[in-house]
Order: sequence, then structure tokens, then C-alpha cells
Amino acid sequence: MVIPLSDGELVQLIDRKERRYQLVLRAGSTFNFRYGAVAHDTILGKEEGSIVHSTYGEKLLVIRPTLAEYIDKMRKGSQIIYPKDIGPILLLADLFPGAMVVEAGIGSGALTIALLRAVGTGGRVVSYERRPEFLEVARGNIETFFGSVTTAGRAGMGELQIKEKDVYEGIDERDVDRILLDLTEPWRALKHVEISLRAGGILLCYNPTVLQIYKLTRRLELKYGETFRVMGIYEIGLRRWEIKGRSVRPELRMIAHTGFMVVVRRTVRTS
Repeated sequence: MVIPLSDGELVQLIDRKERRYQLVLRAGSTFNFRYGAVAHDTILGKEEGSIVHSTYGEKLLVIRPTLAEYIDKMRKGSQIIYPKDIGPILLLADLFPGAMVVEAGIGSGALTIALLRAVGTGGRVVSYERRPEFLEVARGNIETFFGSVTTAGRAGMGELQIKEKDVYEGIDERDVDRILLDLTEPWRALKHVEISLRAGGILLCYNPTVLQIYKLTRRLELKYGETFRVMGIYEIGLRRWEIKGRSVRPELRMIAHTGFMVVVRRTVRTS
């Protein structure tokens, strides 16, 4: 079904050098950039994938941004989890429609958006974040994506509850299917995860350094060996390539190491 681009919708313009510009369409407004200006009215009503021209003759492709493209341009309140890691996280944590998920902390809301899509209308995501300035940024990013991108899937998104609370002090929810921790010291939350995560449930911790992973896995082994089992530790690499004439090579800009993912299953005590 063709859905014309409409007023209040977030769109992305791509120029001949693959530079991307995101803007919310407003009747009567104008987008100005190095290659001239584009009146929003010349975009409104067109089909996604159309070509528009700036006042200097620059051709621009008009599309709705994907989640990965939106994350790349959205406002950052803290270091985000990159799309290259978000995809594997959804699979490694085995997110499914209807799941009850707890995450901490929310950061800029990138992973939260993906979780809301993954759990669907029957699912629920509870996000813990103790820093109000991060909560403000995350709320804005989540509302903009689901409210302004027609293809965001807001009709099928899960229920979101945001809590301004330090997860190290406790998790209120019980029988949780999945818990995802993007924290500096995830081992401090293990005692709460042990109570809240259902048997068979999955805990996934995301950390950038080897020392954090070592300390986490040692704590799991020495103190929580009867209730948790480490299923795997992963690092994801992603390298884009470019073709220019007869030159085929990796792009000069590359996202290398970002973080490790530790996947843990909740087990039943035998004693």
C-alpha cells in the first residue's frame, strides 16, 4: 500500500554523496543545506522513494528512515548501543512477541525502541534509569520515532513503562522473561535479577571492556553458580564495503569494537 508523505512525518533526504539529512515535514517550511533549499511543500504528498531537487539543482532521494538510520541521527544523551549490536542482542536474548522485558539503563532509548517492536502489542518493556537527563532524551527519541515515522510500527509496539530508579536498589517486577543490563557494574544487580527473572529466562549484559566481563562471569561462577549458567560471550564485528568505479574496498570509516554480550540462563536450584 502506498502511503504518501504527510505533514508532521519524519523523512530522510539523501544527496549524491550519500549524505543523509533527517527532518520533520511541516507545510510552509524550508530545508536549507549546502546545496540550496528544498521547500517541504515539494515533498508533501509524494511517494516514498521520490526524487526532489534543491534550488541549486541537487537531486535528493526522499525516504522514511529505518530504525538503524534513525538511531544514527537521533539525539544522544549517552553512549548508545549501535545497530550492529542491537540486532544480535534481539536474537541472543531471544526476544519474542508477548515477552515481559526489563532493561537498565535506558541511555538514549535506541535499544528500547527495538525492544518495543520485538515484544509486540502483547508485550511489555520496563526501563530503569536513575539519571533524569538521560530519561528526558530517551523519552523524546522514542516519542519522535513512533510518533513521526509512519513505518515505525507503532500499531504493533509493546507497552512501555519508564522508571526513574536505580536498578542496583532493586527490580519491582517478577516472573520476567528477559532482563537486559547496559550498566557499568552489572554484577551489583545480580541479586535482584535472581529474584525477578523466571526459571529459563535470559539475562543479557552489555559491556565494553574485558575487565567488566571477567568480573561479571567470576561473580556468576562463584556466587550464583546454582541459579545462573553462562551460555555464551560474544563480540560482533561489522564492516561495510564500497564500490567506486573499479575500486572495491572496505569503507574508511569502520565501527570496530563496541561491546561484549554475555548471555546467561536462569536455572532452578537443586538444593
